[in-house]
Amino acid sequence: MTPDNTFKIENQLKLIIDLIQQLNSYKKSLPILTQKELLEQLKISPNTLKSWESMGLTRLEPPIENTRTIFYKIEDVISFLSN
Repeated sequence: MTPDNTFKIENQLKLIIDLIQQLNSYKKSLPILTQKELLEQLKISPNTLKSWESMGLTRLEPPIENTRTIFYKIEDVISFLSN
C-alpha cells in the first residue's frame, strides 16, 4: 500500500467516525442531512455523490411538488461508506 492510499483510507475512516459521532448526537432529532450539508461534511464533489448513488447510496426526496432539496439518512451514508 502506498503512502497516498494510506492517507486516503485514514481520511475515509475519520469521516466515518465523524458521521457516527454525528449520528449519536442526532438521536433526539431526525438523523438526516441535506445534499449540501453532506457535500460540505465529507468534502466531496457533487459528481462523487452521484457516483455513490449509482453504487447504491439511497437519496431521500420529499413527495412535495416543486421541492428540489435532496436528503440523505446519516445511517445510510455510514452503511454505504462501511461496505
